[in-house]
Amino acid sequence: MMTTMTDSEFLEKYQQPFPVSFKVIGNGTGTTDIIKKVKSFGYDCVGCFIAESPRDCITMDDDKMVIIVARDNEEVANAIAKTYHDAGVLTIGLVYKPNIACYDSVTTDSRYEDFPEIIKTLLQPIVTQGYICFDFNDLCTMLHDSGYFKTLTAEGKNIEEAVNSMKKELEKVPTQHIECLSAHLYFNRKRQPTITMTDMKHLSEMISTLQKSINVIWSVNFDDTLPYDLIRFSIIISGNEL
Repeated sequence: MMTTMTDSEFLEKYQQPFPVSFKVIGNGTGTTDIIKKVKSFGYDCVGCFIAESPRDCITMDDDKMVIIVARDNEEVANAIAKTYHDAGVLTIGLVYKPNIACYDSVTTDSRYEDFPEIIKTLLQPIVTQGYICFDFNDLCTMLHDSGYFKTLTAEGKNIEEAVNSMKKELEKVPTQHIECLSAHLYFNRKRQPTITMTDMKHLSEMISTLQKSINVIWSVNFDDTLPYDLIRFSIIISGNEL
């Protein structure tokens, strides 16, 4: 009697059934829940799967970025990362004990339960529609051979409140080690009153207080999952000494 594979079984067997630009790969203990959470974001151009060894990972011409997630089994995670890094793919690590040479950029001091939100912060501005856009080339400029990165998130009922909350988050970071910073504002497109360029003065003022040596870029994006009265503000920072 012939049996047919379910969709989930097909994905597990062939890992990636169609070309995607960005991949999130889990390895080791407890990464299944992380991968499920990232899948729930619904980003069509992002492929998510679990890999047990580098043999499970085949680089493709369409690959632009891969995010490796692991909290143990670091040798295998590093080997998987090296496969992509050697192929010229932007390789990001959420790994506690990474071999830095296998990655373009890693975060090593974040809580494991925060990994999905960190991944979302990296992906959302480049896979969703923006009012003032930030694309993959911008992210690649920030993270290529950058050594280390960190993400921060704040919220507020308006841009001024969100920016003030973010200022408090930045106080916890050694800003002298920041080389690149990208700032991303999100709001529901049905928000009333809508965002205007006048509202952006609060972001501009915050940016003006940063060290002149920091390469700064920003975007304004739609996120219709947000309540109408909420602004989310996320920041990605990178630097070799970070």
